[in-house]
Amino acid sequence: MPTDARVGLLLGIDPGLAATGWGLIDGDHRVAACGTFRTPPGPASPRLLQIVRELEEVLSVHSVAEAALEELFMGRNATSAIGVAQARGAILVTLAAAGIPVHEYKPAHIKATLTGYGMAGKSQMGRMLTLQGVKQQKMDHHAADAVAIAICHARSRRLLFPTRGRPMPSPHAGEGRVGAER
Repeated sequence: MPTDARVGLLLGIDPGLAATGWGLIDGDHRVAACGTFRTPPGPASPRLLQIVRELEEVLSVHSVAEAALEELFMGRNATSAIGVAQARGAILVTLAAAGIPVHEYKPAHIKATLTGYGMAGKSQMGRMLTLQGVKQQKMDHHAADAVAIAICHARSRRLLFPTRGRPMPSPHAGEGRVGAER
């Protein structure tokens, strides 16, 4: 289902220190642009600076309304998780400096939103992107993951903002402090 065309471009980001995928989709869930920032092995500081500069370039060329990232997933490789966490931090700061709202999704939520199955593999995700009209031959798996994150956000934002882009009031609004006596 298409998003409201007035939303603007939605940016999905698959963060990583060695490779950060990014994908922009329009209000009809069509890929407007995508790519992967690749950094050479070495110290983290220049690699993070490269990610920031390349993301700033994307933001200067495209009118991004909102961004979505995959939440940090702690797998078996702690060293890799640290690099991903560093890249996420650099990306979050860059988006905040640009005034772009950021939303984060668990990997299982992204998979379930696209395939209906939260444990879907890369091949299942790829097939679903193809069925949804995404031409993947022009992107690597990092960019494809980023496009999937953007599509997940486009679909999920209808639940986050069902009232024409305004957040729904909290169901607990006006109930006082948490733990207060009633």
